[in-house]
Amino acid sequence: MICTDKDRLEAFMLHNLKKKRYIHSLGVEEMAVRLAKAHSADKDKAAFAGRYHDIAKCFSDEVLNCFIREFGISDEYRDCQALAHSKVAEGLLRYEFGVEDEDVLAAVAGHTTGRDGMSLLEEIVYVADAIEDNRNYPELKRLQEQAMTDLDGACVFIMDYTIDLIRSQGRIPDNDTIEARQYISDRITRRNND
Repeated sequence: MICTDKDRLEAFMLHNLKKKRYIHSLGVEEMAVRLAKAHSADKDKAAFAGRYHDIAKCFSDEVLNCFIREFGISDEYRDCQALAHSKVAEGLLRYEFGVEDEDVLAAVAGHTTGRDGMSLLEEIVYVADAIEDNRNYPELKRLQEQAMTDLDGACVFIMDYTIDLIRSQGRIPDNDTIEARQYISDRITRRNND
């Protein structure tokens, strides 16, 4: 069992997420399970991490900053809702809801950036977040199909898109995303050379 107090966790999520974000979370859960089945990963862990990955998404910067201090999260995430919410979600699951599964916690913490050495579950949640059925962009169906057979390729495509978008906005991509992209690209290269 991943969480011993799932009723309280579900109530917390329903109370703190806007309807659109809740629907997105259910979509990520569903997509994460589909990807887990396709890639022989733990479906229960994928479902849990997918469902609760965004439990801190609707918090203000002020609330996130309080949790950053409380959970001892790096100050680099202060006033940065886009990245902080995943780190705070991991802290909430760990400290408020007693989740101890490190792979699930890492998948939640890294769902916005990825990281060097990310596990299969982390990659599944990262990709599921970008390709769940409620998303709406031209490449969605193609990426969904690709992710079922080539998770790494879909992941690199999503990371490339994210890095390019951030740079086009005059911002610097998070180093975790750069390292995650390199890690997965290296894995693709090794596989293609075998």
